[in-house]
Amino acid sequence: MQPPRILSISSVTPPSGVPGGEVVISCRGFKPNVTSKVLVGEVEASILSASNNRIIARLPESPQSLGLALKVGKTLSAVFPFSLAARLATDLHPVTNPVISPDGTVITTISGGRGQQIPQPLIRVSKRGDKIPYNCEIMNPTGLAFSKDGQLYISSRNDGTVLRYTNFEHLEVVAEDLGIPCGIAFDSKGLLYVGDRTGKIHRIDANGGKEEFARLEPSISAYHLAIDARDRLYVTGPTFSMRDCLFRFSSKGKPERLLDGLGRPQGMAFLPNGDLLISAAYEGKKGIFKYSLKDRSISHYISAPILVGLAIAEKDIFLATGDSIYWISLPGNTAVN
Repeated sequence: MQPPRILSISSVTPPSGVPGGEVVISCRGFKPNVTSKVLVGEVEASILSASNNRIIARLPESPQSLGLALKVGKTLSAVFPFSLAARLATDLHPVTNPVISPDGTVITTISGGRGQQIPQPLIRVSKRGDKIPYNCEIMNPTGLAFSKDGQLYISSRNDGTVLRYTNFEHLEVVAEDLGIPCGIAFDSKGLLYVGDRTGKIHRIDANGGKEEFARLEPSISAYHLAIDARDRLYVTGPTFSMRDCLFRFSSKGKPERLLDGLGRPQGMAFLPNGDLLISAAYEGKKGIFKYSLKDRSISHYISAPILVGLAIAEKDIFLATGDSIYWISLPGNTAVN
């Protein structure tokens, strides 16, 4: 007599995801047929491929989900813990990373097509999903960054400018003639780096003086920037190549190729322990990848469709698609080393 079939999940890789992302489920006792199911909360996921011990599934929207379970006939497995991102807001148009405001809310954009004027293009999103527009007029807001004194800086890819939104009341141009400026980031000295997707990185001082910091291959969409604790600049940007690179620049503009083979790399952010999160495709997977600066290792961190950008606030991570903002708790151990 054969022992009874035990239906169970042993692992889910990666352990977190965004609706639309794909996960690999290692399991026991699954029976691939038209009636067998993968459940995310109470919502059925699409099964892309399956065997008795391995399933690839696409994540659905499931706001109340606490994990994944398998169902074969009338048998239901125990729920396996899994973190599914919750959609906070939609009908947006982020182009690069959102940013975390001093009050902990997320600021992003309804950027619009090139030359399209959106009446209220800058949006604050709370963790409850409230969308509060700012009453400012800016054409195609793109990159966002806060300075040390808490002022929001915004690039306009239409006007070729960077503006300061002083106290969220007054917009003023701080630098112009920047080509098609996209991602922006401040270093510890208050210098602002601006990615001009036509092939340049500009550096702007506190008085608005600018210099050409570096040159790169032009991007077909946007440059995305991040700066580490040693004021080294990291740059990604999709090109016409099928495989793109993560670049790092020293404070003097010396380039270094850190990681090749990325598909459509976009937004980045640093974890508290110094690891870099990158939105991209890599080795057939999509989502957020964690790149260790210590040993140059890379791992699939959050499964998702290709994301535009992300922002980290304490234990939370906010993820931007082309039209929405999602929220999820930071997976794993991110303690400072």
